[in-house]
Amino acid sequence: MGKVTSTAKVVGKGARLAVKYGPQAKIAWDNGGKQAGTAAARRARSVNSRRKAFKHAATVVEGSVLKVAPTGTTMYVVFAGEVPIATYPKSDLTPVELLAHADLTKRIPANQA
Repeated sequence: MGKVTSTAKVVGKGARLAVKYGPQAKIAWDNGGKQAGTAAARRARSVNSRRKAFKHAATVVEGSVLKVAPTGTTMYVVFAGEVPIATYPKSDLTPVELLAHADLTKRIPANQA
């Protein structure tokens, strides 16, 4: 019997808070929540691309990875020795365009990731 009463109190209190603060919560979500969700999704894609790049680099001779952002989006270029062989996420840009202003000395060997 006590459990039902406490559940009813929690539901009642939740309903009162929703009525009282619901409009402010919606405004906050509209102003910042959507952007935060988009930023979190972008970060998750970047982490996933990094993981795939290092996994690929570990399978090639002298594999290394270089992080670049030529279009404002983070990309990871996989190298086999001195030759770029793949990009994560996939890109329409050529390796020459991706690496035009990149510092190739900042490549990270696959075994150090």
